[in-house]
Amino acid sequence: MITKFSRTALTCGLFCLPLLPSVANAEVTPEQFNLLMVASKKDGGKDFATLVELLIAASPDDEAEIREVAAQIMPEPAPVPEPEPAPAEATPSPVEGTIFSDDGAEKLSQAFLPGWDKQIELNGLFSTGNTSQKSFGAATKLVRESGPFQQTVTGYFDINTSNSVTNKRRYGVAFKNDYSINDISYLTGFASYESDSFGAFNKRFTLNAGYGIRVFDNDQFKWNVEAGPAVLITKPEAMEDYQTDVTGYASSLFTWNINERTDFENETKIFVGSKVVIENKSDLTLKVSGALSGKLSFDVLYNRDAPIDRKKTDTITRIGVLYDF
Repeated sequence: MITKFSRTALTCGLFCLPLLPSVANAEVTPEQFNLLMVASKKDGGKDFATLVELLIAASPDDEAEIREVAAQIMPEPAPVPEPEPAPAEATPSPVEGTIFSDDGAEKLSQAFLPGWDKQIELNGLFSTGNTSQKSFGAATKLVRESGPFQQTVTGYFDINTSNSVTNKRRYGVAFKNDYSINDISYLTGFASYESDSFGAFNKRFTLNAGYGIRVFDNDQFKWNVEAGPAVLITKPEAMEDYQTDVTGYASSLFTWNINERTDFENETKIFVGSKVVIENKSDLTLKVSGALSGKLSFDVLYNRDAPIDRKKTDTITRIGVLYDF
């Protein structure tokens, strides 16, 4: 069988033998070594393993030495890693296919007031101050951008009934229109109507205009500050007439995108003049699934000129759900 291989290959094998100290100590004949060398180079060594087994079968006493030399000539290939199992298919969300999914909310948005971003909120709330009770509340917010204009419409309604007697009824609507001058500044106008049968005033119209600056405006933080003149038209109690007061106002609106599921927002308004009014509202929103989020809010309302029989400060804590479409 040896005569089938060329004399050149034999000479090469014998020449390489002294270069492998560990091979020199093994009981492998030059003929066996030459066969292993030629088989390792022929056709990419596809018959190398077969030759090793044949040599061991012919010389079983030399198995250890033959395998040692074979491993040095052509080490065993590294094992091919097993493919990672395919990830299990995600379990469909319970809201998929409903108006609470992203797709469902998008379709509803196109059908109802297209072009506006819309929010509807339902909440339970706990109040202290002029009223101390647990109540039910609802709120809406509509936002639209059209060229340099950004328009915002908001509304809310809080009510509580105890023993068939209503002891809390508070509602209001507001409209805000901003006109961008450039990337960092804008003009703003605001109008609102509020009614609070058991609060620091009975009814109030608020009108203000001002100049705003975008202190921060990026994907994570947004902070706008505004200032200007304002008019408060207030009815302190149901049986009294409206009183008109000209004041100055300043406001701050700060939003923080904590992560892709969580947002924080804080809005502060201060009216200073013959009347002093301070409003601070903080919201923490956590996305639950699709267009549905949980929302925790805390409001502080201060009216320095509340009637004598009314407290100056009201606080409202809200826990509810928010639908965004």
